[in-house]
Amino acid sequence: MSQHSNLQEALGVLDGRLRSLHALTRANSFLVEILRNEREVLEKMDGDVARDMLRARARRHFGAEAGENACPETLKVLETALSHPREAAQTESAQIIPFPSRRDA
Repeated sequence: MSQHSNLQEALGVLDGRLRSLHALTRANSFLVEILRNEREVLEKMDGDVARDMLRARARRHFGAEAGENACPETLKVLETALSHPREAAQTESAQIIPFPSRRDA
């Protein structure tokens, strides 16, 4: 019985990873398509304005407005990727671990 539960657990983990990969792939395709079709317009925009426009489009394409095509996982990927640098700096942090000095080694 434990082999069956281990297999079920492994399949659950695999399913979650496949869902994540699918969301990343959809987000990438969405951005590539926009960049392909609107490169010149985006190049003329300020970075913050371009990110806001892309986020608004992502919400329409993958959010509740999209109806059956809604994909909250993909929207979350895009919202994170297109967040303003100030927002990302406030939500992400890393602990800095000092290298040991020669005296400490």
